[in-house]
Amino acid sequence: MRKIFITSYPYVYERYFRVFDYFSKKEELFFVLPGTWEAKGGKIKVKVPIRQDIKIVGTKAFFSHSHYLVVKGLLKGWMPGAKNIIHRNAKAGDILYTSIEPNLLTTYFNSRLARKLDMKHVFFTWQNVPYENRLKGLKLKITESVIKRTINNSAGAICGNHKAAEILKKYVISPDFKILVAPISGVDTERFNPGIASDFRYKYNLGNKTMLTFAGVFDNRKGIKTLLVAFLEVLKKLPDLHLVMIGTGPLGGYINDFIVQNKMQETTTVISWLPNEELPGVFASSDIFIHLSEPYGGWEEQFGYSMAEASASGLPVISTDTGSISEIVIDKKTGILIVPKQSEQLSRAILDLAGNSTLRKQMGENGRRHVEDNYSHKVIANKFYNFFHNL
Repeated sequence: MRKIFITSYPYVYERYFRVFDYFSKKEELFFVLPGTWEAKGGKIKVKVPIRQDIKIVGTKAFFSHSHYLVVKGLLKGWMPGAKNIIHRNAKAGDILYTSIEPNLLTTYFNSRLARKLDMKHVFFTWQNVPYENRLKGLKLKITESVIKRTINNSAGAICGNHKAAEILKKYVISPDFKILVAPISGVDTERFNPGIASDFRYKYNLGNKTMLTFAGVFDNRKGIKTLLVAFLEVLKKLPDLHLVMIGTGPLGGYINDFIVQNKMQETTTVISWLPNEELPGVFASSDIFIHLSEPYGGWEEQFGYSMAEASASGLPVISTDTGSISEIVIDKKTGILIVPKQSEQLSRAILDLAGNSTLRKQMGENGRRHVEDNYSHKVIANKFYNFFHNL
């Protein structure tokens, strides 16, 4: 039996790991993950999952962020002990899947290990902005050199979106190199569905108000200022709307000040923290989901799990036509896409959906179907299985 070794930090998170509950042959899987992964500057510590049905080994991980002097994020997630664990348990022909970007030295080291052990190496990439658009000079040359060397040591790659696949193809030479377009994990369409019971509306005294929901980081990348300006304008025509904002971030103070200055306390609810298990109920209680991603510092939205989860919950989604969002939100079918930072366009989109329950229902049903057919855990797990077994 060929083993599939899966390493690096993303799968230490339960929400990403769950896709492998749907993997056809769990006995083939062998995870080498951080024993403890520190996130948010060490404020959050995530322990390695403990499972009876899937082999998981924890080991020490170093470099938990991308802001170190000199090395920056090049060694993010590096686990020196993984080498010995894989060496002791792997055989020629096994697969080593490194679930992080190919420009990292961590990924390159794993690709070299796989080559030395005659394993087939696979890596993951979300990167949907061409490297030459983000980097210049020596930094670009070094980055592209690492990517090319990693690809040369690898049998294939999993690309989180179609733009990432097109970018990667420019560096691929071998005709035998295989590419799968799939996110790093699926969407839990059993947890996120329109039928979830919730007391959210009762708890926050929302009654039958049309509820708009945002869930994410309160920062400039998420179009927070655009959302507030547009919502204030829409309230002049539809005063019975209510905006729920769930999250934390650097713009938290700005949000609170804006609400007070514009007397929006009765029409806006800000929730700084919510247990993840309550989110499906919030989505099921909502009428419209809004997520206004904006390009920022060479970054563009690479997938958007919150949008996919909202669609799975039967919500129409208003978002921006940037990055890879159009793969998740189909304009005029599962939601409405607008130009980033355009509050007038957002106002019109909110008015169109808030005033038309039939359109909301139709888009929500289309969105649910789109996610079930393309991004459910079962669909993604099957894609992983077929990809690994055809390397």
